[in-house]
Amino acid sequence: MSLASKLKDLRLRKGESLQQVGDAVGVSKAHIWELERGTSTNPGLELLKKLAEHFLVTVEFLADDAKAAEGAASLQFFREFDGKLSNKDWETLRTVAERLGEKDKK
Repeated sequence: MSLASKLKDLRLRKGESLQQVGDAVGVSKAHIWELERGTSTNPGLELLKKLAEHFLVTVEFLADDAKAAEGAASLQFFREFDGKLSNKDWETLRTVAERLGEKDKK
């Protein structure tokens, strides 16, 4: 999946406008739009770092066209809560995830 597709998907999942993303990372909304359209295809490392931080994903995820966007939600969830949950909380989340997985198998 291309950087353009990933950025648009991440922005829409977060419910943000082009302006909001641009403001958050210090570039114009036009530049974000160009990145999403694929007309600007070579953002600098600093911009990639800011975008990754803003969307709670890794630079590697954004830069690697082979990585699909489906993994972004998991990565975002983990990065948002890493260090903020106790071991007991993580175990509870694992149990819930396992039960949801079993539900899908039925």
